[in-house]
Parts: sequence; structure tokens; C-alpha cells
Amino acid sequence: MHIDELLQSVSACVPGWFNAEVSEDWAQGRTLFGGLQAMLALRAMRLAMPEAPPLWSLQTTFIAPVLPGKVRIQVQTLRQGRAAMQMEARLMDGEQTAATVVAVFGAARESIVRVAPQPGKPLPDQQEGPELPFIPGVVPNFTRHYVYRWLEGGIPFTGSQHPGTRIRLRQRDEGMLEEAHIVALADAIPPPALSLLPQPTPASTLSWSLEFVRHLPPVASGEWWRMDAGIVAARDGYSSQDAHLFGPDGELVALSRQVVAVFG
Repeated sequence: MHIDELLQSVSACVPGWFNAEVSEDWAQGRTLFGGLQAMLALRAMRLAMPEAPPLWSLQTTFIAPVLPGKVRIQVQTLRQGRAAMQMEARLMDGEQTAATVVAVFGAARESIVRVAPQPGKPLPDQQEGPELPFIPGVVPNFTRHYVYRWLEGGIPFTGSQHPGTRIRLRQRDEGMLEEAHIVALADAIPPPALSLLPQPTPASTLSWSLEFVRHLPPVASGEWWRMDAGIVAARDGYSSQDAHLFGPDGELVALSRQVVAVFG
């Protein structure tokens, strides 16, 4: 399914509840790609509250597998103030919660505080590094919807000694990337911990935090983005990582932080 078909499939059924249809090609192991889960949750929130201001942060906890097929989403507004709004979406597996997504939306306000983010590390001279191949049973299905080119660090399962990656990426599905597409894109890269492993090994994101630092007009899918990710610490089968998502103009768009369980 094209990513826009997934977004269009989200529809209200009864007050506070939404359904979506997702095909197998968006799977990541036993569950749906985590960025897609957050994207669908955000879409349901936007349908429930169309007047919500721009998105500033998402806090996502992945609790249990969300299977391809029909996905049920429950949405509620936690608080609505004059400028800021908090909403929660739950992706359900029967009567059990499989994932929770809490979003913070905020309207612009006057402030004398204005600090530009520090520029990212300069790009290497060579910007056409190795591309992630699709290997059935090893590389998640959803990666077929994106193109990845490594600038630094190793491709997953190559036993790299570098605890970080710099990856150029873009969406294969043609169209324009808006807020929801960028949420999915921001979770699309493999965790850097996988690059340190010498052979295919399962891993699973437990929690994910995404913060926008600016909002872009719609971006054509052919444009290249860049994500710089690094392991902050890893031990006892858990890896904490930070990442920065840079837009096609080279400027910072969003900050990401994850806790990843590594089963090996």
C-alpha cells in the first residue's frame, strides 16, 4: 500500500474510535513499523480535532505487536488550553492496548527567546554511500518504502565498530511529505546498535520520543533527508540512542530519542 492510502484509510467509526487498514508490506517483524503506528495515531488525532495547532512532540510506547490488517485506534483529548493541547491515541489489539501515543500541539506565541539550533556536522565529500539492500526475512518489509544511503557507520549486521550512523534517506512512495509522513520518516532508519552486530539479530523499540524544532511546507518525496543517530549508552540488552533529522535544506527539523531492546 502507498503511504497515502494508509493515511486515507483512517476513518471514524464511533465517537472517539477510528479504523485503519494496513498491508503486510509495512510490517517490521511480528508488528507494524513503529513510525507507521505513530503516523496512524497522529492521523486519527487530526481527524478527531482538525483545529489542533502544529505538532511539537510525540511520546510513543510500544507495548505489544500491532498486526497488519485492520487497526483500531482510540483517541481522547487530555487537555486543551489557550495555546497548547495534549491528546492521546491508543492502538488496540482486541481489548488490550498495543501502543500509546501522546501528542503535544501548540500554537505560536510571542516570545523574546529565540535560539537557532547548532548546525550539524559537515557532510563528507562522498554523499553516495552504500545503499541498504532488501533481503527478505532479514530486512523489515517496510524498508521497501524508503531509500537509505550510508554516509558514516555500518549497515546493519556488519559488525561495525562505530556506535553511530549518518544516513541519507527519502520516501519511495511518490507524493508530498507533510507532518504525518515526516513522523514515519523520523523512525525509518535502523537503530545504530544493529550495525554493531556481526549477524542478523532481533531488536525492538520500547519507547520513542520525537520533538519538532520547526515545521516545513510540504516536501516532494524525491528530496533527500538526513538522519544522524548515535548510541548514548548500551548494556544488559538495552540501547539508548539519540538522532537528529535534517530537512532537504540541511537544517534541523526534529530530535529523536529511543530505547531499543537488542536480543543478542
